[in-house]
Amino acid sequence: MEIREIASQQTHALRSQVLRTGKPLSECVFEGDDAVTTRHFAAVDQTENIVGIVSVYLNDNPLLKQSNSYQIRAMATAPDYRGRGVGSALLTAAERYAKSQRATLIWANARSTAIGFYRRSAYTLASEEFMISGIGPHYLVSKPLR
Repeated sequence: MEIREIASQQTHALRSQVLRTGKPLSECVFEGDDAVTTRHFAAVDQTENIVGIVSVYLNDNPLLKQSNSYQIRAMATAPDYRGRGVGSALLTAAERYAKSQRATLIWANARSTAIGFYRRSAYTLASEEFMISGIGPHYLVSKPLR
């Protein structure tokens, strides 16, 4: 498996499959996807299939009171590749990029089902559980970058 930077359009199929199941691809395009400060990373298998994705955006969260912070969005791993370290490798790539931009904090609106994953990666809960309409329960998680 290799982690590489990709174009935003290359994230749409896996976003649709994992994060927006049954919704049109048009709902897999997010504001800021093509900003100059945004990066998209993919885990690519030996047959050149994208098996995991993550996007990272320059986006301060007012609840965290930190400037120059980055948001992780649209992190997804193909079902057949879960539990193989794909998510951890993608998270590392996102953090590395944010650090290269002198970010001091990285954060995400993490699905409640993914909280264990983020905690194992040294993220802390920064909110109570909340609902994102049409998607489900989430927590705000964050991690200082040094």
